[in-house]
Amino acid sequence: MDRTTALALLGFIIATGVTMGLYQINFQGFTHLTNYSKTPAYSLAGTQLLENGTLLLHITRVAGPDTYGGFIVLVQVLYPNGTIAYEWNSTYLGHIPQYDIINKYNLPGHLVHSDGFALVVPLGQSAIVKLYAQTTFSPGTYIVRVYDVDGQYEAYGIKFQVYVTVSG
Repeated sequence: MDRTTALALLGFIIATGVTMGLYQINFQGFTHLTNYSKTPAYSLAGTQLLENGTLLLHITRVAGPDTYGGFIVLVQVLYPNGTIAYEWNSTYLGHIPQYDIINKYNLPGHLVHSDGFALVVPLGQSAIVKLYAQTTFSPGTYIVRVYDVDGQYEAYGIKFQVYVTVSG
């Protein structure tokens, strides 16, 4: 093997080792590999629940594959003990009019929208979605939780829920 080939091979091995090592360190070391492009995750920071039954769901997709949207199929309002106060199912979420969805970023083809089956949230997009309950909420603290199409409300240690306060 000539000197040039040996140097190229050595450089390749070093570059691969550094890349793999830094990747592992960035994602919690060598014992726990986290792949943030596998499962969708959502943030609900800024969500508001009004006494008249309107939920202003502020949803942001913070992780998951960028090749397709995350699909929200269930939104629940829970009492602090975990009992369901109200919920919107996939039929309702799949038919939300576009005027009730306020996208933060106006990127055609990359908007939060209903597709007839679920609420679709593309990676990196943030929106306020107005949901209307057929009931009113008493003043107090509630939990708003969303479920992805795979039935999860948590991924990567992020719970897809937020505590909200209804003031009277």
